[in-house]
Amino acid sequence: MALIQGFSHLMVEVTDLDRSEKFYQEVFGLDPVGRDLVNEGRRNALLAMNTRQRVLLVEVDSVTPFRPNSTSIHHAWLLTPEQFDRTEERLKRMGFDTDDSRKDFRAVGERSIDVFDPDGHRYQIQAYGPEAKAVMKEEVGDVVCGNVADYAVGAVKPFMKGRFFLVRLEGGFHALSRWCTHMNGLLAWQQEHWQFYCPMHGATYNRKGECTSLTRELPALRSHPLTIAEDGTITVRPSEVIERERFDPRQLACPAAAGAPAG
Repeated sequence: MALIQGFSHLMVEVTDLDRSEKFYQEVFGLDPVGRDLVNEGRRNALLAMNTRQRVLLVEVDSVTPFRPNSTSIHHAWLLTPEQFDRTEERLKRMGFDTDDSRKDFRAVGERSIDVFDPDGHRYQIQAYGPEAKAVMKEEVGDVVCGNVADYAVGAVKPFMKGRFFLVRLEGGFHALSRWCTHMNGLLAWQQEHWQFYCPMHGATYNRKGECTSLTRELPALRSHPLTIAEDGTITVRPSEVIERERFDPRQLACPAAAGAPAG
């Protein structure tokens, strides 16, 4: 099956062509190309983006701007952080609400504004700052995580302090950062699926920290230094981050090597 790489045109149904054409020019900054250039059978207006893509507005009697059981159909404009700043200020001057109602669910560095056209079509204006790709360090000092005897093979325990998961595999322990390697969303452990899940953009990882997403290839989750004392006490240092492209069994801390029972 061939994967679609992108769309060069977007067709939007509107109820008042004059009103919508004016809105898309003044609010989104699109350039008019012309009227009725497409053999559509209904009045239409073609507008151009500066990325060589086109938006076709087609006039209809009525519009349903959302799918059944949803709040909207989601379109998006992706800007640079500088473009986003200028757009946000311009939208404020035009009287638009630029608050992000879902800001608590965004990845670090992700900025977003929702704008609705006159017929209720939702456009998400987005930008990703450098923080989205930054290596996140947790300056909380060393975290004592209990004893190796507390963890069965396969166990995963999240730690809020330091934002990491302690994982015991067949060959030993490792401490995986909760920060997604896609765009610094905070991962959740889904016990029922035996995977780490990023609610920001849907990335998934197994207990080795390897990306299991079908839609994108990502580096393995970052890890933190982990030591096991002779009595089996486990200590993690979240302030230090180890970047990994993939999992290697040599990355695990082995309880037996520290003189503690392997379990």
